[in-house]
Amino acid sequence: MQPVVSPIFEAEVLNEHVNAIAGDKPIAVFDLKALNNILGGVFPGQNYAICTRPSVGKTTLALQEADKLARDGHTVIFVSAELPQHKLLAKSLTRLSEGELTLSTVADAASPEHQKHNHFKNALEKYREEIAPNLCITGPLTVTDLGCLAGSCIRERGQVPILFIDYLQLLACGSAAEPFMDERLAIASCVKGLRDISNCYGCPIIALSSITRTAYSTKKPDLSMFGGSSAIEYGFDAALYLTEDDEKTEFPFDFPGDKEKRLKLVALKNRYGILRTTKLEFDGAFATFRDRN
Repeated sequence: MQPVVSPIFEAEVLNEHVNAIAGDKPIAVFDLKALNNILGGVFPGQNYAICTRPSVGKTTLALQEADKLARDGHTVIFVSAELPQHKLLAKSLTRLSEGELTLSTVADAASPEHQKHNHFKNALEKYREEIAPNLCITGPLTVTDLGCLAGSCIRERGQVPILFIDYLQLLACGSAAEPFMDERLAIASCVKGLRDISNCYGCPIIALSSITRTAYSTKKPDLSMFGGSSAIEYGFDAALYLTEDDEKTEFPFDFPGDKEKRLKLVALKNRYGILRTTKLEFDGAFATFRDRN
């Protein structure tokens, strides 16, 4: 016999819903206005995807935001399925040196004999005191393990962590139930798992994503360019595309030197906001993104 389900009419729960609307505010703000202008800040339980082609700076962008949020006192978990932890630290120390160190000199500056060692030491002390206490960087793991890690943070620290995934396709491959699972199925399963984590714990998730090779030369971006599965299109609250600016620049985008790159962040999907484009500048040598008017 089927259980009897009684309808709950809005008159009975209206005040509850109004209170939920009043409390629907971000728990944090991003470092870059370009992200805040599109997303409105970091909201609990919302999933954001940022896609780009290789070497545009997606890891640097995510790490800069993760460091800022940790510095603000938020618990942050950064899943790095691509770079080892010390390479990420090198990026952070370069940025914290405020122009004194570059990615090409930071390793040498770690030596006490180096002429810029004091700048390295000062950046490291900033990182140790302001960022490290709230930032957990982990290597490749499964979505199940990530859920357990998020739960442990809540129990031990009494705070919902903000999760960064670098990047989604690699996490999906490591989380696949079968060794030779089709990539699209693996990504779909991974996206569902991440949604389950955000729904269960209220964790905001910022996931980086690759794009399909056929989209490398795409002039007009759309959601089909996300690598691996249309599940990304439906499973995330916002989907952003980081790419070179179409405006005239003094240098080509693939210029191998140290000049800043003019980029733009395009909102392809924004469930709780409007679609817009914002502008950024990427200084690769100094591992730093800046807002651009």
